[in-house]
Amino acid sequence: MRRTLEVLSPEFGPDVLGGLAAGYVRATREQIFAEQEKVKNSLLKAVEDAQRDLHDSEARFAQVFASTAVGIAIFDLHGAVVEANEAMATIMGHEEVPRELFTDEDLTAFAAAFKRMIESTVDTERREWELTRENGDTVWANAVLSVLRGSDGLPKFHVALIEDVTEQRMLQEWLRRQALTDLLTGLPNRSSFVDRLEGALASGEPCTLAYLDVDSLTIVNDGLGYEAGDAVLVEVARRLRAVLPDAVVARIGGDEFVVLVQGSPDVAALAAMIDEELAEPVYLEGAGVAVSTSIGFVHTPGSGVTATALLRRAHSTLRRAEAGGKRQWAIYDHEADASDRARFARIAAMPGAFENGEISVEYAPVSWAAGGLAFVEASLRWGETRHDECVAHADALGLAARVGELVLHDACSRGEPVLIRLSRDLSRDPDLAALVRSALRDCALEPSSLFLALDVRAMPDGEENLEVLHDMGVRVLLHEFGGGFAGLSTVDRNAVWGVRLAEPPPERLARQGLALMVPLLRSAGVHVIAGPGDPDELHALGVDLIVTRSTDS
Repeated sequence: MRRTLEVLSPEFGPDVLGGLAAGYVRATREQIFAEQEKVKNSLLKAVEDAQRDLHDSEARFAQVFASTAVGIAIFDLHGAVVEANEAMATIMGHEEVPRELFTDEDLTAFAAAFKRMIESTVDTERREWELTRENGDTVWANAVLSVLRGSDGLPKFHVALIEDVTEQRMLQEWLRRQALTDLLTGLPNRSSFVDRLEGALASGEPCTLAYLDVDSLTIVNDGLGYEAGDAVLVEVARRLRAVLPDAVVARIGGDEFVVLVQGSPDVAALAAMIDEELAEPVYLEGAGVAVSTSIGFVHTPGSGVTATALLRRAHSTLRRAEAGGKRQWAIYDHEADASDRARFARIAAMPGAFENGEISVEYAPVSWAAGGLAFVEASLRWGETRHDECVAHADALGLAARVGELVLHDACSRGEPVLIRLSRDLSRDPDLAALVRSALRDCALEPSSLFLALDVRAMPDGEENLEVLHDMGVRVLLHEFGGGFAGLSTVDRNAVWGVRLAEPPPERLARQGLALMVPLLRSAGVHVIAGPGDPDELHALGVDLIVTRSTDS
């Protein structure tokens, strides 16, 4: 500006130059004012925007605070509640926010948590929290605790966000109880008991395990209904807990209970105590029902046995006790258990052996006592396992029909007279006649060439099969025949071609009784088969036919 005035000064006078300078100053001032106005307007807009954003933010917070289902409580630095929303009041069991929202114990717990957070410079903490309502009810909550700091970085307030998870917690507890508790009796179930047994074994302290089976519960179920059976189980559980208050009692199966007793008590006295407690009748629908139990006892060894193995030993001992009848008990015997395990392992392997063709059929001649071959007898063979064991194993596994079908087809395919001894289950199987028809048809064997011996122990259930097979033209017999009124009555009621005697008993009187029975049977037109055995003894019995020896076909 100064150079401009210097250049113009020779041509213009002072007035002109003064006016020009004044105009310039005025224009500059107006420009500055305009810039200031723009800055002011920008500042005003920024303030208005900030205020509007703050208002919007506060409105959003107020909306969330009022409408959320999550409980919100704001605390001052002294631990007093400054503000809380209605959701928090509802969680704590109030219709509206009261002056005293939390119990003193809960406030103390909040204050301690906030103090710990400030001291550790942790601004947020998540945890499960247990609160107490005014009426004493417990509220389980997922809590988020926060420290609100000001612009200077110092704590100003504390906030607790509380989500009520009481129902979820109750559901979890219910599921946990379901997983560990028998719902009918309230006793620990198998899973829970195994955990406790493992703990007892880990302690190294001696203890005794009793495995109980309620005798004849099926009779109660069938006679009075399953509700009555359940009532009996509940009462058994109650009485076991009453008579053994310091023991761990659990129900681990339908009618099976276990009891874990500390130390090594007198098992005979313990069994008598349990039996006496259960002998008192339970009155159901006007009927006095009394039950007993069979029990297997096992003392824990020093070490080296698992809970599962100990339970197996006790269960095996129980089954050995039950073999002696109802209301029996037994104590674990290592040799007997080893024998049982080997037998059960053999039984368990039978289906695989059957599928792999390891089970074969062998034949032994059956001759007339006077001389001459009558027919052959078919028998199963599986390694060292003979026919009687094979069919018993098949019955135990439900394979009687499949194994019987194998024997029938193999025997009938020879096209010659053949005797087959059937298992107890197959002897009373409703499908037996159909299996026989199929084998006779497939092998084109005359029915009169087939001699089928049904197990006398399956009678009278199997008598319908005796009748149907006889009507088909098959020669029907009874095997495992030892005499007795039941066996003789079966022979008398049915058209039996013959009987195959059981192994002769060693007792003198029993053998004499058998010798007296043989002529009686023969006089009734029934053929008597025995053997293998001493030919002289068998001839002395007066039998018609003798199984002489076994030979592979």
